[in-house]
Amino acid sequence: MKIIASSLCVLLLATLTVSAGEPQPLISKPGKLLLSEDFSGASMPAKWQPGGRAKSFSIVDGALQGVCAPDDSHGPAIAVPLEGHNLTIQFSVKFAKPGLVLFLVDGESQYGGTAHLLRVALGGKFAALQQDRGSLDSKKAQAAEKAAATKEGRKIAPPTKDQLADPKFYRTEMLDRKDATLADGQWHRVLVEICGNDATAQVDGVVLRAKGAVFDVQKARMFFLIGMSGTMLVDDVKVWENEPVKTAAQ
Repeated sequence: MKIIASSLCVLLLATLTVSAGEPQPLISKPGKLLLSEDFSGASMPAKWQPGGRAKSFSIVDGALQGVCAPDDSHGPAIAVPLEGHNLTIQFSVKFAKPGLVLFLVDGESQYGGTAHLLRVALGGKFAALQQDRGSLDSKKAQAAEKAAATKEGRKIAPPTKDQLADPKFYRTEMLDRKDATLADGQWHRVLVEICGNDATAQVDGVVLRAKGAVFDVQKARMFFLIGMSGTMLVDDVKVWENEPVKTAAQ
């Protein structure tokens, strides 16, 4: 049972970062608490919006469970709305069955509307930090071409130099990737920071750092996506607004 003794305790919890021995913020000072979810209820929290195949997400033993069917090439995703600019995000993840977990943050696109901005990919033996760039029209056109190629049994041609030189051409860019042992059936604490166009992600002492080109905008929502026939558990999700702090390198 979780008991909040007083309004003072509420304030302290709202400004808490992470406990000793866990990942500590590197480039930010967390401030106002925007989201806190421990999935302790019997049903899915109201603001969390599952997508993809039905019944892919459920609450199991006080955690969010996501299952990717073997024949699902995209994988199901679940989103929750966010309103903030610079964010510090903490969550725990466990691979009940090896696969792929994508954590994504969406925000304002320079081409209008909202789009994926930042991705943290967690696989059995790696962690990666990526960014999405380009217009939604380009993304839709590429999706249509991929569907047509699959139907016709042909391969899609790789992007040309001219396409990659076009800022509107949609692509996912690798910013940092390192080895990490995650598919061990244990819980792993993840800490993500976005300050302007600077971003970091930490898991098990592995630190990913990147200077992006699309992060410095208002954020709108975040996602967890499960892929590669995996089963994941997510728990203890917290999101704070943050203020950038100067590092020794600065």
